[in-house]
Amino acid sequence: MAVIKISNKKLIDDMQAKLILRLGRKITQQETLDLCLKYSTQNFEEILALASTTPMLNPERAKKIIERFERFKDTPYNQEATFNNPEDNDIYLL
Repeated sequence: MAVIKISNKKLIDDMQAKLILRLGRKITQQETLDLCLKYSTQNFEEILALASTTPMLNPERAKKIIERFERFKDTPYNQEATFNNPEDNDIYLL
């Protein structure tokens, strides 16, 4: 069995508690996660919408990033500099 880190365990605990109350029987966290994964697979578009807080990298945006890189590739690196370009988030926060 794989070990995974869950950032918000309370959500799983809450879901498990709701399932136990509605089903009238004990359900394990493993079963709860299995059900959530099954639901996610069947409702992929909804999951994609939830995950879309991270911008999707499309060909046009990738081209802009590459062009910008080519334009500045010979610029000396300055550790004190800050960059506020929206593409920086796409590159460094993925």
